[in-house]
Amino acid sequence: MSRAPLWGLWPWLATVLLAVVVGATVDPAALPFSGSEKIYAVFLLDGQAYFGHLEDVPWSDSVGLTDVFYLDDARKTTTDLPVGLLKRGNELHEPADGMRIRRDKVLAIERVSLDSPVGRAIAAQRAIDRLAK
Repeated sequence: MSRAPLWGLWPWLATVLLAVVVGATVDPAALPFSGSEKIYAVFLLDGQAYFGHLEDVPWSDSVGLTDVFYLDDARKTTTDLPVGLLKRGNELHEPADGMRIRRDKVLAIERVSLDSPVGRAIAAQRAIDRLAK
């Protein structure tokens, strides 16, 4: 029996195997063309958490965040939400939008629901910022 027909199937089998492996590791909801805004939480090893739009390139030694918010004392806010957030960029050194975080400092990255207290606090802070301008 000849092995030639099986060798002809190898590219097809390799493609199917690659599609199964990639499909099992990629969150379809996280793809850029799949719907509404996506906010991510990046938790650092030192306990700090940042929220924003994630820029994650797998071969990079860092992850990026834009439109960044971080936790603040909820008692200082004017919203009636249980969480207080500050927009990054209003600090003394007035950083530009966006930040890079080394991967070895990241504990976890999670997607934030827009209906969660953090998602609602970000929406409320954006509304306040728009009114202030």
